[in-house]
Amino acid sequence: MQEILSKKDIGERIKDLRAKNGHSQLLIAEVLQLSRSNYSQIELGNQYPSFHTLHKLARYYGKTYHWLIHGIEEEQKGESISNANQLIEELERSLKQFSATVDKLAEELDMLKEKALK
Repeated sequence: MQEILSKKDIGERIKDLRAKNGHSQLLIAEVLQLSRSNYSQIELGNQYPSFHTLHKLARYYGKTYHWLIHGIEEEQKGESISNANQLIEELERSLKQFSATVDKLAEELDMLKEKALK
Protein backbone atom coordinates (compact mmCIF):
# COMPACT_ATOMS: atom_id res chain seq x y z
CA MET A 1 0.00 0.00 0.00
CA GLN A 2 1.35 3.41 -1.01
CA GLU A 3 1.69 6.07 1.66
CA ILE A 4 -0.02 9.41 1.06
CA LEU A 5 3.21 11.22 1.95
CA SER A 6 6.19 9.17 0.90
CA LYS A 7 9.12 9.45 3.32
CA LYS A 8 11.41 8.31 0.50
CA ASP A 9 10.19 11.01 -1.91
CA ILE A 10 10.51 13.76 0.70
CA GLY A 11 13.97 12.50 1.62
CA GLU A 12 15.06 12.43 -2.03
CA ARG A 13 13.87 16.02 -2.60
CA ILE A 14 15.75 17.17 0.49
CA LYS A 15 18.87 15.25 -0.54
CA ASP A 16 18.72 16.66 -4.09
CA LEU A 17 18.48 20.22 -2.75
CA ARG A 18 21.49 19.65 -0.52
CA ALA A 19 23.53 18.07 -3.30
CA LYS A 20 22.62 20.77 -5.86
CA ASN A 21 23.81 23.40 -3.41
CA GLY A 22 27.03 21.51 -2.66
CA HIS A 23 26.39 21.19 1.07
CA SER A 24 27.38 18.36 3.34
CA GLN A 25 24.93 16.49 5.55
CA LEU A 26 26.82 17.79 8.56
CA LEU A 27 26.36 21.42 7.53
CA ILE A 28 22.62 21.05 6.96
CA ALA A 29 22.22 19.04 10.16
CA GLU A 30 23.87 21.91 12.04
CA VAL A 31 21.61 24.47 10.34
CA LEU A 32 18.61 22.37 11.40
CA GLN A 33 20.04 21.73 14.86
CA LEU A 34 19.83 17.97 14.33
CA SER A 35 22.42 15.25 14.62
CA ARG A 36 23.97 14.21 11.31
CA SER A 37 22.61 10.73 11.90
CA ASN A 38 19.07 12.02 12.38
CA TYR A 39 19.34 14.17 9.26
CA SER A 40 20.72 11.20 7.31
CA GLN A 41 17.65 9.15 8.27
CA ILE A 42 15.41 11.87 6.81
CA GLU A 43 17.33 11.88 3.51
CA LEU A 44 17.21 8.08 3.34
CA GLY A 45 13.44 8.19 3.77
CA ASN A 46 13.47 6.24 7.02
CA GLN A 47 12.02 9.10 9.04
CA TYR A 48 9.61 11.96 8.38
CA PRO A 49 11.04 15.42 9.02
CA SER A 50 9.17 17.45 11.62
CA PHE A 51 7.20 20.54 10.62
CA HIS A 52 9.92 22.65 12.24
CA THR A 53 12.60 20.89 10.18
CA LEU A 54 10.62 21.27 6.95
CA HIS A 55 10.01 24.93 7.70
CA LYS A 56 13.72 25.58 8.26
CA LEU A 57 14.66 23.68 5.09
CA ALA A 58 12.09 25.58 3.02
CA ARG A 59 13.43 28.92 4.25
CA TYR A 60 17.07 27.87 3.86
CA TYR A 61 16.63 26.74 0.24
CA GLY A 62 13.97 29.28 -0.77
CA LYS A 63 11.39 26.59 -1.45
CA THR A 64 7.86 26.16 -0.19
CA TYR A 65 6.80 23.75 2.52
CA HIS A 66 4.31 22.35 0.02
CA TRP A 67 7.04 21.67 -2.54
CA LEU A 68 9.20 19.83 0.00
CA ILE A 69 6.30 17.54 0.88
CA HIS A 70 4.64 17.02 -2.51
CA GLY A 71 7.26 17.99 -5.10
CA ILE A 72 4.94 20.44 -6.82
CA GLU A 73 4.29 24.12 -6.35
CA GLU A 74 1.04 25.17 -4.76
CA GLU A 75 -1.82 26.21 -7.00
CA GLN A 76 -1.63 29.65 -5.41
CA LYS A 77 1.33 30.33 -7.67
CA GLY A 78 -1.08 30.49 -10.61
CA GLU A 79 -3.21 32.93 -8.65
CA SER A 80 -0.13 35.03 -7.93
CA ILE A 81 0.70 35.18 -11.63
CA SER A 82 -2.88 36.21 -12.40
CA ASN A 83 -2.74 38.89 -9.70
CA ALA A 84 0.60 40.11 -11.05
CA ASN A 85 -0.83 40.34 -14.57
CA GLN A 86 -3.79 42.37 -13.28
CA LEU A 87 -1.41 44.67 -11.43
CA ILE A 88 0.69 45.16 -14.57
CA GLU A 89 -2.41 46.02 -16.62
CA GLU A 90 -3.53 48.51 -13.98
CA LEU A 91 -0.07 50.11 -13.91
CA GLU A 92 -0.06 50.37 -17.70
CA ARG A 93 -3.44 52.17 -17.62
CA SER A 94 -2.17 54.52 -14.91
CA LEU A 95 0.99 55.28 -16.91
CA LYS A 96 -1.07 56.07 -20.02
CA GLN A 97 -3.24 58.43 -17.98
CA PHE A 98 -0.15 60.00 -16.43
CA SER A 99 1.43 60.43 -19.86
CA ALA A 100 -1.73 62.11 -21.19
CA THR A 101 -1.73 64.48 -18.19
CA VAL A 102 1.93 65.37 -18.76
CA ASP A 103 1.20 66.07 -22.44
CA LYS A 104 -1.67 68.41 -21.47
CA LEU A 105 0.57 70.22 -18.99
CA ALA A 106 3.25 70.63 -21.66
CA GLU A 107 0.67 72.18 -24.01
CA GLU A 108 -0.51 74.56 -21.27
CA LEU A 109 3.09 75.57 -20.55
CA ASP A 110 3.67 76.26 -24.23
CA MET A 111 0.54 78.46 -24.32
CA LEU A 112 1.71 80.35 -21.22
CA LYS A 113 5.15 80.89 -22.78
CA GLU A 114 3.54 82.25 -25.96
CA LYS A 115 1.36 84.66 -23.95
CA ALA A 116 4.36 85.80 -21.91
CA LEU A 117 6.35 86.53 -25.09
CA LYS A 118 3.57 88.73 -26.57
